[in-house]
Amino acid sequence: MSELLFTILVFLAFITFLLLLYNNVSVVKRYKVKTKKPCGGLKIVLISDFHNNKRLLGSIVKKVRACAPDIIIIAGDLVDRRRPDYKTAAQLLTALRGISDVYYVTGNHEAVLGRERVIEQLGCSDIVLDERYKIYERFSVLGISDRIVDSMQQRQDLLALFERLDNFKIAVVHRPTEFDREQTVSDYDIDLVLCGHVHGGLIRIPFFGALLAPDEGFFPKYSKGMYKENDSVMIVSGGAGNTFLPLRLNNFPEIVSISIEN
Repeated sequence: MSELLFTILVFLAFITFLLLLYNNVSVVKRYKVKTKKPCGGLKIVLISDFHNNKRLLGSIVKKVRACAPDIIIIAGDLVDRRRPDYKTAAQLLTALRGISDVYYVTGNHEAVLGRERVIEQLGCSDIVLDERYKIYERFSVLGISDRIVDSMQQRQDLLALFERLDNFKIAVVHRPTEFDREQTVSDYDIDLVLCGHVHGGLIRIPFFGALLAPDEGFFPKYSKGMYKENDSVMIVSGGAGNTFLPLRLNNFPEIVSISIEN
């Protein structure tokens, strides 16, 4: 075997190992959000882009339970439009609902499949938060479905109504690009915005960041992590699954745990 061929084989084996690692091991990513409002101690778990990831179902549930959240938010793409495994998605919902309150906001994959059909298949109409909000004593949660199925005027009216609440306000929007578009989420008095959609940028270059994201192209502004615009904080999940191809590198599937602190 020539030295060049051996080097190529070693490189391919290494890339294969990395693909298997980064696509089959989930992690918990933790954030702290400061607020002056009286909701310190609130714990939120964010899951997005599960894409009926059967391989990681058990580990995701176990890690969410260990986070001991007060509320669990699913920010879209629970199922995958190319392989809509409703059984696996329903199993995740059932397990999560045994941990704490769960709210589900649909994404672009649900929109393509038909939101009503997905909700009916999963039997989860009671937890879907599309275009409505839930008020608790210390906080409120608003859901905005993917822009494929809602109108800008409807969104503006809903956000204007929601921002009048005086407790800690959380908005769930599938795409992070909704954060700073003209007349959108960061224009309103909302404390925390939760998103997904971009899968962490698929491939993350060490010391640089995400390579590619839908809606944003190469070297996206938003991929995963915490961002701030005006007085709103946005947290973008790197996603808990894949669609089409397992292309994660330097980018584990993740469960996001958020602690609200005074």
